[in-house]
This record gives sequence, structure tokens and C-alpha cells, in this order.
Amino acid sequence: MIDSEQNNLNRRQRWMVAYDVSDNRRRRLIHKTLSDHGNRVQYSVFECELSRRQLNELRNCLQDYLEEGDSIRWYPLCVWCHSAIDFVGISGRPADTDYFLL
Repeated sequence: MIDSEQNNLNRRQRWMVAYDVSDNRRRRLIHKTLSDHGNRVQYSVFECELSRRQLNELRNCLQDYLEEGDSIRWYPLCVWCHSAIDFVGISGRPADTDYFLL
């Protein structure tokens, strides 16, 4: 693999991940998996900072939990977009934290 391709796979991007899953068991599995990769900002919404490789692995893993009628949405958040996030209420801006898969 060319170095620039390897760098693209390792460069981290922030993502907002929102899911709508009807079954409690599958919803808990998705929640637990996303909790291992990011910060929960709403009950079914997470912010995750992932490399392209981590993103692909996480998408594949979560897709296995979905059934007809379920959905997961992935929204990329650029640096400017993340800094411009506004919120009202007790929720705060998640800390910038590194996450590692073991």
C-alpha cells in the first residue's frame, strides 16, 4: 500500500452516528458498541472520532445488528462544523478524547 493511502486510512474524522432500532436487545447491542467508540450526546446519538479503517469496521459490525425497518445514519463532522455545534440544556460539548480499539 502506498504511504498516502495508508495515511488516509489512519487519519481520524469525527462522525455523528444516529440510530433508530425497534428491538430492545439489538438497540442495547448497538448502544454498547458505540459506547466503546465514542461519546453519547443523546440517547441514540453518538459522536465518534474514527480512522477510515475503524469507521469501516464499526459500520460492518453494526450492520450485522440491523433488521428491516432499522436504520443507522452517519454524518461526517468537519473541524469547523464540530466547533460550531450549539446546544441548549444540560448536555455539554463532549471532550476531545482519543479512542483506541484493542
